[in-house]
Amino acid sequence: MKNYNKFWIVFSLIAVFAAGFIGGVLFEKQLIDKKVEKRTKRRSSVRFPSLEIMAKELSLTPEQEEQIREIFKNNEERFKKLRKNINERLSDMRSQLKNEIKNVLADEQVVKFEALIQKYISQRKKHSRNHRKDRREKK
Repeated sequence: MKNYNKFWIVFSLIAVFAAGFIGGVLFEKQLIDKKVEKRTKRRSSVRFPSLEIMAKELSLTPEQEEQIREIFKNNEERFKKLRKNINERLSDMRSQLKNEIKNVLADEQVVKFEALIQKYISQRKKHSRNHRKDRREKK
């Protein structure tokens, strides 16, 4: 009778361990696959083939390569203008938001609010520098 109980205890422990292991592996695989899939979806809609890839895949002539290079250059200029316009508009919206908030606050709260904004700006700059540094190190 004693050995019979030991067998079931050992068997139960092994079964629980195996179920936990298999469940963990399946959960991790599903979680990782979804992250990779999400990253792939995000990148696939943004990525555009480089001139080198197009030249190889499409057998472009040197004249075509030069024309496409010029198209890329012009497009980059349009993107820069668009980014500048968007950044200016966002800056205006932030200024308007801060002014509206300041109108609600008392004078001493405005001073604290300005300090709070500066704190978050410095934290964001620090985070941005670290992020750029990390990206450079990965390359």
